[in-house]
Amino acid sequence: MSAVEGSAMLTSFINFCGQGAPIASIGCYLAPIPTIRDVTMTGTVGSLPLLPYSAMVSNAFMWTIYGVLKKEYALWSCNGVGCVLAAYYCLQFTSHIPKAKQTSILQASTPTLPGTVQQHAQAVAAVIGITSLMAIFQPFANTANLIGNVAVLFCILMFASPLSVIRVVLQTKSAKSIPLPFTVLTCVNCFMWVIFGWFKLNDVNVYLPNILGLTFGLIQVALKVQFGDKDGLPMSTSGIAP
Repeated sequence: MSAVEGSAMLTSFINFCGQGAPIASIGCYLAPIPTIRDVTMTGTVGSLPLLPYSAMVSNAFMWTIYGVLKKEYALWSCNGVGCVLAAYYCLQFTSHIPKAKQTSILQASTPTLPGTVQQHAQAVAAVIGITSLMAIFQPFANTANLIGNVAVLFCILMFASPLSVIRVVLQTKSAKSIPLPFTVLTCVNCFMWVIFGWFKLNDVNVYLPNILGLTFGLIQVALKVQFGDKDGLPMSTSGIAP
C-alpha cells in the first residue's frame, strides 16, 4: 500500500467516525427510554435518582451551544437531540414523583440525590440561562472555549457513575450491574469522537472527555468478561464485601 493510499484510507476512516459519532451519541441519549417507560407504566420513580436526567439536560445544552459557536454540525445536532430527549425524561420523571416527596426527595426516597426537584430545576435553569447569555453577548474573546471547558468539567464529574459501578464490581466480584450493550455503545461512541475530535477538529474539548469515557468503558467491558453475571459476594454495611 502506498503512502497516498494509506493517507486516503485514514481520511476516509476519520470522515466515517465524524458521521458515525453523532449517530452513536443519539443512541446513548436514547438509552434511558426503557427506564422512563417503566416509570410511566408503574406510576412511580421508586428509589431512582433525578440527578442523571437533570445533569443530562445541562450537559447536552452546553455541548449544543458549544457546537453552534464552533459552527460544527456534528456537535450541535446530536446534542440538540439529546437536550430535547433529556428534557422529556425530566418531565416524565418529575411528573411521577408524589407531591409530598418533591420537596423532601433527599430524605424520602433517594439518599444519594442532592437537593429537591425545585433545586434541580433552578440549577438547570441557571446553566441554560448563563450559557445562553454568554453565547449571545460573548463577553470574552474565547467564550466558545470557556463554555467547552465547563462542558468538559461537567463530563468528568459525570464519570463518578461508572467509577461507582467499577467499585461495586471489584468488591462483589460480579458484573451484573454493568449493562454490556450500552457499555459497548458508549465505547464505540467515545472512540469515534476521539478520532474525529483529534484528527479532524483538533479540539481538546472534544477528544479529552471521550478518552476518559473510552477508558472507563473498556474497563467495564473487561470486568464484564472477567466476572460475568454470576452472583457476587454480599456487600457489608460499610460498602465493603466481606
